Amino acid sequence: MGMEDKPLEVIYEAQNSAEAELLCGVLKSNGIKCVLLDRNASAMVAGFGPAIPVRLAVIAEDREKAIELLRSFKYNEE
Repeated sequence: MGMEDKPLEVIYEAQNSAEAELLCGVLKSNGIKCVLLDRNASAMVAGFGPAIPVRLAVIAEDREKAIELLRSFKYNEE
C-alpha cells in the first residue's frame, strides 16, 4: 500500500519551498515519508513574498513521530 492510499495530515507550514525541502529531508532521513503540498502555488507574488505557504504532510500514523522530530530539529537549529 503506497503513501497515496493513506490519509495525509499537514504537520507544518513552511514560509518557502527551501525550508519545506529541508524539513522534509530531515523527516526522510529518519524514515518518515513526507509530501510537500502547494509547492508550486507558493511562488513569489510580484516581489511581495510567498502567497501560499508550502505545507508539509505525512501519513496519519507517522504524525506524532514527525512532529517530535521537527520540534527537536527546530530547537537544535537555534
